[in-house]
Amino acid sequence: MPQTLPTPVDFLAQLAPGYELRLFDAYADTRFFIKDEKGIYRYASRIMHLAHGFADPKGVLGRTDHDFIPAYLADHYTRDDQRVLAGEEIWGRVEMVMRHPASPDWYVTSKIPLRGKDGRVVGLAGISRDLQKAASIASPFVQFTPVLEHIRDHFASPVVVEDLARLAGMSVRGFQRHFKKAFQLTPSAYVRQFRIGKVCQLLVETDATITTIALESGFSDHSHMSREFTRAMSTTPGAYRRRYSAD
Repeated sequence: MPQTLPTPVDFLAQLAPGYELRLFDAYADTRFFIKDEKGIYRYASRIMHLAHGFADPKGVLGRTDHDFIPAYLADHYTRDDQRVLAGEEIWGRVEMVMRHPASPDWYVTSKIPLRGKDGRVVGLAGISRDLQKAASIASPFVQFTPVLEHIRDHFASPVVVEDLARLAGMSVRGFQRHFKKAFQLTPSAYVRQFRIGKVCQLLVETDATITTIALESGFSDHSHMSREFTRAMSTTPGAYRRRYSAD
């Protein structure tokens, strides 16, 4: 009689905590992390420590985002964390990530709640990948590589969906459907989110007027940008600048 094999749960229970997670260190474009219900990092892959300037391979552990990330970005991450800790899953969120030293880039992030044996949410796990690298090697993003590059390089100019569809080699209808499936956003919403992220950065890191920021971020004028920004961020550009510019 063949020996009865242990169930997967029994097998995993034998492993030292976190041991298998070290495999994430093999991916230089990937950040994997686990936070508890207070937003404190309990695990982070090696690249995450290095990206934030910590020589100590455990430099992120025991900290929250607000301890080492600009407040205007940390607040965004925390808002998403609260949704996940309430039981929601977030997949394919395109967001700005600050690389050390103070160098912003765009990543695609997914987060899921972690539950204890009693079913209660006790934390969250997330994975964040460099958007351009993910797009160049991973399905379902690979077909959108030229599209993402075009948006990144030309977001301050009018972005036409028909042009994006042509870059992807698809019909407009097919492009819109596949893009939304991949990124959980329509192409227009993706461009708008990209622009809003740039506005956040410029409001905090420069002294440019709001009108100048609007034009540099692809909005037609001050009023257009203010409407879109307020809708997305639940605050005005001026209030956002006042809140974060002193950080």
